[in-house]
Amino acid sequence: MSTPGEQQGAGVGVLVVRVIAGVVAAGTGLVFLLTAWVAVSSRFGLGSEDPHGYGLLFGAAAAVVAGFLTAVVLPLAFPRRSWSRGYSITLFTFAAVAVLLVAAVLTA
Repeated sequence: MSTPGEQQGAGVGVLVVRVIAGVVAAGTGLVFLLTAWVAVSSRFGLGSEDPHGYGLLFGAAAAVVAGFLTAVVLPLAFPRRSWSRGYSITLFTFAAVAVLLVAAVLTA
């Protein structure tokens, strides 16, 4: 049988995980947005800004990695009962965006 102190300790542990996950997800999400913007602007820009396409290649690769980290960590920032729904939404969204980024690289 658990005592009220043990349940409160478990609640604090989940809260700590949620806060850390929120901070990490915010950081990786910002990296994802910036690198995806570099890749998309390189792909659909005028071409004089990135004549060799390094922004597209490295931006897309970095965006896929940062997007995956965001998709894995972000659901942990929500209440525990929403983690499974959060994973299904974030991983589906990540898969769609990753396919679009790879398509942008392959069609350049």
